[in-house]
Amino acid sequence: MSLGALPLILLGVGANTLLLAAAAFVAGVVSEFFTVVWETVNNTHIPERLLSRVGAHDEFWSSVPIPVGQLSTPFLAAFFGTAAVAVTGGGVAAVAMLVPLLVPSLRKIEINRNSD
Repeated sequence: MSLGALPLILLGVGANTLLLAAAAFVAGVVSEFFTVVWETVNNTHIPERLLSRVGAHDEFWSSVPIPVGQLSTPFLAAFFGTAAVAVTGGGVAAVAMLVPLLVPSLRKIEINRNSD
C-alpha cells in the first residue's frame, strides 16, 4: 500500500502528467490488491458474529483523518508551500502504511483452510 502514496509524492516534486498517470494506475492496482487481501483476512480470521463490528471500526477509523487533512492542508500549504506539503504528506502516508510490518504476527498471517 505504500505505493499508493507515490502519486502525491510525484505531484509534489513536479512530475509530468504521464508519470503521474502511471503512478496513479499503480496506486489503483495496489489499492485493489490490498482490498482483496484485507477482506480475505477479515473473513478468514474474524468470527462471523464480529464482522459487522470490525467493519464499522475499520470504516470509522479510516475516515476520521479525511476531514482533518482537508481542513489542515490549506493552512499547511500556505505556510510551507504546496510542494512540501504534498511530498511530506505522501512520505508520511507511505511510512504509516509500512508500520504494521513491525508487528510480527501481522507479517505471518496465514489463511486457515477448511477441510471441507
